[in-house]
Amino acid sequence: MSKAIGCKLLFSIGLIALLHCAQADDDLPPVYPQPRILGGANANERQFPYQVSLHWGGAHVCGGSIISPSYIVTAAHCLARGYMTLPLSYISIRAGSRLANKGGQLRQAEWTYIHPDYNPFGNDIGVVKLSKPLEFNENVRAIPLAFEDPPTGAPVVISGWGRTSNNGTVVNQLQYTTLTALTSSDCRRRLVAIPDSIICFEHSLGHGACRGDSGGPAVYQDQLVGIANSVVRNCGSANPDTYTSAAYHAEWVRENTQG
Repeated sequence: MSKAIGCKLLFSIGLIALLHCAQADDDLPPVYPQPRILGGANANERQFPYQVSLHWGGAHVCGGSIISPSYIVTAAHCLARGYMTLPLSYISIRAGSRLANKGGQLRQAEWTYIHPDYNPFGNDIGVVKLSKPLEFNENVRAIPLAFEDPPTGAPVVISGWGRTSNNGTVVNQLQYTTLTALTSSDCRRRLVAIPDSIICFEHSLGHGACRGDSGGPAVYQDQLVGIANSVVRNCGSANPDTYTSAAYHAEWVRENTQG
């Protein structure tokens, strides 16, 4: 099964459309998310056993999280390009390694499924069934989905192999940093048109997610609370980063990862 609803191109079209209809609270100037870890530290061995590197044609493009031996959850926009779903032979993951291009366990995608209501600003989530189950050990382990969003002010850990500067390249060693949670309602006071399916994370200047971190995990109290969705304007800006809420989509994920 391989299905895509929406794409990166639609994300840009959506930005243009929203310029004429979205409004921000408190008279703040409107800002608009753009699809994509700055200020992070090198991860230790076994520190993030649920983290995977998702590859297109053998090269890292996104992150993802292990939710069972056979299933990965990631961002919908990591599983399609333009209006086209990527061929399954093009998608693979590496688990159990701090390096995006070496070590651990490699698996091809058996099928992918994108949320049927995926659109540029919501439901940016998809699942990958692996061609062969992962072998769990100290370096490879599933993480449970959260069933409620973290409260505003909660410390949330994000990780990934994304760029460490706006114009930089993706890194080969896994990075991580800690951000501060904002609920959807609180985030709407900062950003335009944030749906209930999105949560936000604040950070200091020069910190946060960047290109190459998409689809990666945000974790609070050892549960997956978010899937990296977008940054606003530039990586590490004064604006919060947006993440797909794992709690909002927990039932959909469970229904589509059986067997």
